[in-house]
Amino acid sequence: MRSRREVLLGAAVLLSVACSGAQTTGQRRGPITAGDYFPLRTGAAWSYDTRTGYGGDTVLSTLAVVGGEGTSFQVRSGTRTERYERRPDGIVREGDYILRDPIRAGASWDARDGGRFEVRALNLTRRVGEREFRHVIEVVRASPVTRILTTTWYARDVGVIEIQAETSSTVGGATGTIGVRSTLRSYTLGDE
Repeated sequence: MRSRREVLLGAAVLLSVACSGAQTTGQRRGPITAGDYFPLRTGAAWSYDTRTGYGGDTVLSTLAVVGGEGTSFQVRSGTRTERYERRPDGIVREGDYILRDPIRAGASWDARDGGRFEVRALNLTRRVGEREFRHVIEVVRASPVTRILTTTWYARDVGVIEIQAETSSTVGGATGTIGVRSTLRSYTLGDE
């Protein structure tokens, strides 16, 4: 027969296991923010299959958080390293917000070069390769200076899953659209 102390200890263990399981169910506290769609932390990395607009070749491209301190991060893409910041109102790359809170359809903001960002859609489900992502947002950036239209799809707790950039070009007297499309191949979110 078990003593009262053993019964209480067993109940405490069961309660602690039950509570710890309840905490890991993925329940969120508070509102969804830009940081949920672009998880910046040292060691996070994404690889993409990028189909170029010239000849349709596919190349491997990467994005990796190679360092950070506080809310500022160095992110490398190929040979280029850029500064990203996680601010209370969004994610900033080299001084431009790429995502801005609150995340809602129709929200828009200006870029430094005269371009404009707009959240076009929320809560999408999007298939990229063999994977299906839920809780996806679509952000469009139009720039009158570069004449490039860029659509980026972000999955919550993953990051950028797909990017499409297009511009009109006149080559040899013919006008057409040239595009580049990157689709997520794999990712890791690095250190928590």
